[in-house]
Amino acid sequence: MSLDSLSQLYSYRHHPVFTSLFSVVPFNELSSWPTADDLNELAPGPMRFITDPETTSEAGMLLETLGYEGFIHQTQSIPTRRNWHDAFNAAIWHQFPRTKQRLNQLHIAYIAKHGALPRGKVRDHITHFDECGVIIAHTANSPVPQQLLQHQWQSALVENKQQWGHQVDAFVFGHANLEMLLNPHIGLTGKWVGIEVQDGFFVQRPSLQVALLDALLARRVDDAFFANKLPPIPFLGIPGWWGKQDAGFYANTEYFRPKRINKNK
Repeated sequence: MSLDSLSQLYSYRHHPVFTSLFSVVPFNELSSWPTADDLNELAPGPMRFITDPETTSEAGMLLETLGYEGFIHQTQSIPTRRNWHDAFNAAIWHQFPRTKQRLNQLHIAYIAKHGALPRGKVRDHITHFDECGVIIAHTANSPVPQQLLQHQWQSALVENKQQWGHQVDAFVFGHANLEMLLNPHIGLTGKWVGIEVQDGFFVQRPSLQVALLDALLARRVDDAFFANKLPPIPFLGIPGWWGKQDAGFYANTEYFRPKRINKNK
């Protein structure tokens, strides 16, 4: 990636998602595309980032033998290519290191018990959250999470718009979500999990907010957590995340879909 590509990221610096990201992982301090060494220095964590190894190298052969998750687990290092996807993956590792490490442990435990193939429902759900997860932090008295769960989009995102940033807020966990937000289009959807926080949470610095969410989420995720699909959220509808949030936008039922009726109940 060139400096022009990095400059593209700066053009999104006023988007609430990237404002929060920059406050924790200062990409804006770089003058060129981040190398693995840059990523290690930006915000040191439990893992180190390495340049994606050539298949002919010793590390490359180990990666091929162990697979991506096995390689991370055994070497405590993350193969990183020069693209947005891997750069944002590094950013999430810096913000949510405990949870990311916990997800890796769940992959390894599942493989040890069931084998690498077939991947199985639990591993698919882990990967889906890793790529497209959204954390909804909320106070105990906010009705928004229940409204989101019931697909009451108008109530959650329009009528209770004033709650966002004060009693409820969204934090991107999925690195694919970050990549997609660079070129957003109607249809972008994440998988969300709610985390209850204290009233004073929303006045804390972003770095403290994500550290708390990381600690709380890491304690929750296990095989049972990923036994079923997490609920969807059309995340361009989150207040401030999209520039065209008018009445017509929220009336689009192809994007803001009503909740399906479970005919088995």
